[in-house]
Amino acid sequence: MEKGNYGYFDDKLNEYVITSPKTPTPWINYLGGGDYGGIVSNTGGGYSFDRDPRYKRILRYRYNSIPEDQPGRYIYIRDNDNQEYWSATWQPVKAAYDHYQCRHGLGYTTISHIRSEIASELTYFVPLDKKIELWWLKLRNQSQRVRHISLFSYAEFCFFDAAKDQQNVDWVQQIQQGSFENGCIFWNAFMKTWEYIFFTASIAPHSFDTSRDQFIGKYRDLANPQAVETGQCGNSIAHRGNGVGSFCHQFELAPGAEIELVYALGTSPDKNETPAMIQSLIAPASVKNLFLQLKNYWNDYLASFQVETPDTCLNLMLNTWNPYQCKTTFNWSRFVSLYQLGIDRGMGLRDSAQDILGIVHAIPVKARELLLKLIHCQFKDGHTYHLFYPLTGEGTMGEAQGGKYNWYSDDHLWLIEAVVSYLKETGDFSLLTEKVTFAESNQPATVLCHLEQSILFTKRHLGPHGIPLNGFADWNDPLNLDRGKGKAESVWTGMFFCRALNLMAELAAYLGKKAVAKGYQKLYAKIQSAINQYGWDGDWYLQAFDDEGLKVGSKTSIEEQIFLNPQSWAVLSGVADPLRAKTALKKAVELLDTDFGLVMLFPAYKEFRDDRGGISTYPPGAKENAGIFTHTNPWFIIAELLSGNNDDAYRHYSKIIPIYKNAIADRHEVEPYVYCQNILGKEHPQYGLGRNSWLTGTASWAYVAGTQYLLGIRPHYDGLWIEPHIPSDWKEFKVERYFRGIKLTISCSRSYPSGIYLNGVLLESANLVPFQKLNKETPNFIEVGISE
Repeated sequence: MEKGNYGYFDDKLNEYVITSPKTPTPWINYLGGGDYGGIVSNTGGGYSFDRDPRYKRILRYRYNSIPEDQPGRYIYIRDNDNQEYWSATWQPVKAAYDHYQCRHGLGYTTISHIRSEIASELTYFVPLDKKIELWWLKLRNQSQRVRHISLFSYAEFCFFDAAKDQQNVDWVQQIQQGSFENGCIFWNAFMKTWEYIFFTASIAPHSFDTSRDQFIGKYRDLANPQAVETGQCGNSIAHRGNGVGSFCHQFELAPGAEIELVYALGTSPDKNETPAMIQSLIAPASVKNLFLQLKNYWNDYLASFQVETPDTCLNLMLNTWNPYQCKTTFNWSRFVSLYQLGIDRGMGLRDSAQDILGIVHAIPVKARELLLKLIHCQFKDGHTYHLFYPLTGEGTMGEAQGGKYNWYSDDHLWLIEAVVSYLKETGDFSLLTEKVTFAESNQPATVLCHLEQSILFTKRHLGPHGIPLNGFADWNDPLNLDRGKGKAESVWTGMFFCRALNLMAELAAYLGKKAVAKGYQKLYAKIQSAINQYGWDGDWYLQAFDDEGLKVGSKTSIEEQIFLNPQSWAVLSGVADPLRAKTALKKAVELLDTDFGLVMLFPAYKEFRDDRGGISTYPPGAKENAGIFTHTNPWFIIAELLSGNNDDAYRHYSKIIPIYKNAIADRHEVEPYVYCQNILGKEHPQYGLGRNSWLTGTASWAYVAGTQYLLGIRPHYDGLWIEPHIPSDWKEFKVERYFRGIKLTISCSRSYPSGIYLNGVLLESANLVPFQKLNKETPNFIEVGISE
């Protein structure tokens, strides 16, 4: 695999290796499994939080600042013989080095560094099921002389409420205090109403500081701290102001000698119990075992679905980096990154519902837990919160304010998509009878009732054309068409509603509720008819009707002539007949396709339009205003696959795979190992530039597109549905997958006879492998003949 200017993939160790600290943007990784966690960059920048980055922040971070990507988790190394010092992570000192390497792995990051024949290796990780993070440092004297070395740690504490930490400095600075007790630095507010932040080390320090001012000194910065220059900390106790966790350790290292030092950062309700509790975890032998447990967890997680195709880049994405990113988006939705700051956004309901699609096969129990939280965000009339905070459970409508409606027209419908995905993957129909209270009351209702309310809400909010009202917006958040009349309709939401109706009809039929199923089918036909009567523009489907009843996404317009999403979802919903589907997909490619994916719309808005709202605040080619919003591309890929356009779909898929951006990192800028949310489109001067990496629905939908539609292995109520849509130059592929606890080895080949064979026996169905026929005790080998 091609090595880029800044790094390469080590597929044997499941790591991306960064070879220069000067990446175009900070290239980050996530620590933790969804409870205690954090972000760490390739130079040690980033921050930490416990369950909720808004209300339980641990480390402070200065966003969009100069110097960039600071502060972070730092260790300064000082040569006491000549007073030179540097950083184990390059930042923040930025001294010259003889060797630098950062390895981002699954749930950990290791940064190695050599200067003046002193080698350091620093690994950050959060142990499984622990509310702490560990900094595991190995330091080795590679010279032929005795060295006298001092180490200084730096962790800058944040007030638990991250918004107040930035916005109410007077109060926050007055109430926070530090202490040093039993080898631990503690940080808390004077009232002691929050847990303690603690910082400790596996070896007793020579000295310490809890005051940032004392550690840094006046008119200095992180590149030249006073304590490091003088060679020791000042044992400062911060009675107010800004707190830090800094320990000074001093060592004499013989030639070839190596020491290990482990730092621990976390939260605790009782500082008296903390030292004893932590010391047993941070002995080097214990840390090594905890790190091995973390690696084993990820090996088991990835084993739930492994592929072997002719495309090595696709294999690497589907086997490692795509499922890893899916788990990260499941953990944090769109809440906390270097772009979403973990302060005012919260977890997105529609986002989290889609994130479930990418992890339900691997961690169904966790998926179920999140589903119940999302369902609790629904109101009795059927609409839902747009955002919620995981620690407090507080929900908000996000930006949906002003106009006649304060809801998004699609949020509540994503509950159906997520629940059905869970049911088909697990066969756990007990979820449907689980009772969950509504957001505004203690009144419980079954999960099935909640899904029915989602349908009823949209049914009760149809517009003049019989198409669902747009509300504040549909999935395309900044397309805000409501100007007080409340008449704007979303053709796309109509399509998504039709998909939800199909899913509900299928579920009702499976449950034996034939009359209910027919009711959903009847409503589907009504909405489908309205969309095809009013939403077809001759060569493609409209996006919407605005509050004046005018078309949005029509060839009669000067700008906004065509939107991508309606063309994709016309197929995903089944609304379009084959001829219209073919026409709409073809026109979408002609007008929207680029070297890096399809743009959201074309032509872009050239100036702000009050009747279109937020979408026109972006310049042409940026984000939703004709940018490449990568989340939408897998939907189009699925539509192409369902329409039999396998080669075209594969070509579109290859354009968005981030691995291929490794060769053009200076143009793309963001990490080449995960999907980003958006890439600047063809109408922008910086076309090809990526932003908003990591937390994007692209992750789950690219995974679904690759595993369930390209490879064609989809869960079904009765088993697995296998219907590959591979490119014409592929002869075969293999998959190992666990389904409801049973391991399956699936081989698909053009050389096999048509049909599906289970352990050598031809099955009745051409596509379905019934769950009842799978053997729980012995291996299950499935062979599929590909005839297309």
